[in-house]
Amino acid sequence: MDIRCCKVGTEEGPGNQLLAQVGDPEARAVDTKKTSQQKRAQKMKLGKSLRQYFSTKAESRRQEEASWDEDLIGDRNGKFGKNRVFWQGSLDSRGFPRAPAVEVRDIFRHCVRILGAYGNDIDGLIKPIREHEPQFDSRFVVDLQSPKAPRACPPYFIYVDHRYKEVSMYIRGLNLLHRRDYVVLLKNRKGEKPYEEGFVHHGMTEAAEWATEHVAPVLKEQLRSNKGYRLTIVGHSLGAGVAALFTMMLVKSPELVGLADPREIRAILFAPPRVMSVDLALKYAPYVNSVIYQDDFLPRVSTKSVKRVFLVTFPLTVVVVFTYWLKQTLQSKEDKETQRLYPPGKVYHFIYKQPGRRGDRPIRARVVPSAEGRFERIVLPSLGTVSNHSVLLLAKHLKKFDWPEELKDSWLISVLQTRKK
Repeated sequence: MDIRCCKVGTEEGPGNQLLAQVGDPEARAVDTKKTSQQKRAQKMKLGKSLRQYFSTKAESRRQEEASWDEDLIGDRNGKFGKNRVFWQGSLDSRGFPRAPAVEVRDIFRHCVRILGAYGNDIDGLIKPIREHEPQFDSRFVVDLQSPKAPRACPPYFIYVDHRYKEVSMYIRGLNLLHRRDYVVLLKNRKGEKPYEEGFVHHGMTEAAEWATEHVAPVLKEQLRSNKGYRLTIVGHSLGAGVAALFTMMLVKSPELVGLADPREIRAILFAPPRVMSVDLALKYAPYVNSVIYQDDFLPRVSTKSVKRVFLVTFPLTVVVVFTYWLKQTLQSKEDKETQRLYPPGKVYHFIYKQPGRRGDRPIRARVVPSAEGRFERIVLPSLGTVSNHSVLLLAKHLKKFDWPEELKDSWLISVLQTRKK
C-alpha cells in the first residue's frame, strides 16, 4: 500500500485545506471577540447619542417650562386691540407671581373634599373623597344637610380636621335638577343689593344670610369644642358664591361663630361666580381666596349672561354664547354688570396652557388680585371653557403638580398614590 505523507500546514497539504475550510479556532475566537467589541462600541455610541439627544430635549423642555410664563403673543390686548377676538385664559394672570407650593397643597386638600358635597347621603359623601383621599375619616363629619327652605344655601357638610386643626364647611355647587339652585343663582337684578360700601349678588346674599342664622350656631359649637381651630368655608360654583358672602358676614361679625379674631376665618372658592363689587373683593382679599381653573367660563361672565344660557334650549345656548363672545369682541364698553360684580377676593389662577403654543404645560398657579380688566372675557375657542369648571378634573390635574419633597407628608403621599390606580 502506497502511503504518501504530507506536512500539515504546507500549501499543498490536505490538512491546510481542511483548516482553510473549518478555520483556525484561535483566529476564530479573536475575530468573535473583536466583533463583539465592535458591537459593544456601537451600542455604547448609540446609547451616548440617545442620551445626549434626550438630555438636550429635556433641557430644552425645562428651559421652556421655566420661561413659559412669558406669553409669546405680545401685549395683553393682542394684535386686535383692546377687544381680542381669540382671548387666551392664561393672559388674565400674565406677569403675576406663582403661588407657593404650600398654599397649593392647602387648596388641593379642600379640592378633594369638596367632591363629597355632591353626595346625597353619608355614603355618597365618603365614596368620591376616598377615591382620592384614602385616609379620609368619616367619623369627623359632624353635619350633613340638604336644606329645603326658600332662600336656603345649597346642600353642605361640616368636617372637623384634627390633623390640620380646622373646622370646615363644604357647600355644593349648582344642581341642574334643583329649581332652588336656579332661584339663588339667577335672582340678581344687576347686583342692586348694597352691602357696606359696595354691591353684592342678591340671591346668594339671601342664602348667606340664611347660613348665618342656621349654620353659624353649629360652627360655633364645633369651634368651642375644639379650641385653637380655625374656620374654613369652602364652596364650588354656586356654593362658592354663597361661601364668599357668608365668609364676609362672619369676618364682619366673628362673634357669630364664637371667634374673637377674624383672621381665623377664611374661604376657599372653586370656580366662583361674580358676587361682589371690586372694592369689596379687595377689602376681603385677606380672607377670601378664589380658585379659577384655566379657561373656566363662570368667573368670566355676568349672572345676566348665565341666565340667558339657562333659560334657552341647548341649540339656542350655542347661539347665546356665540352672541356674547361676538358682543365682547366688538363693543368698546364693557357690560355695566360685569363692571359692578367681580370674582371674590384674591384669585389663584391654575393654568396649564401657554398662549401661542400647542399642547399642555405642567400645571401651576399664579396669585392675582381681583381688579378691573381681569377675568372678564370668555374664552370661546377653548374646550376648557366648560370642562375647566369641573372641580374633579382640577383635583386629578393637581396630582401631576411638581410637589417639593419637603411638602410630601403622609396625607399628600396617600393622595398621590391614588394617581396610579
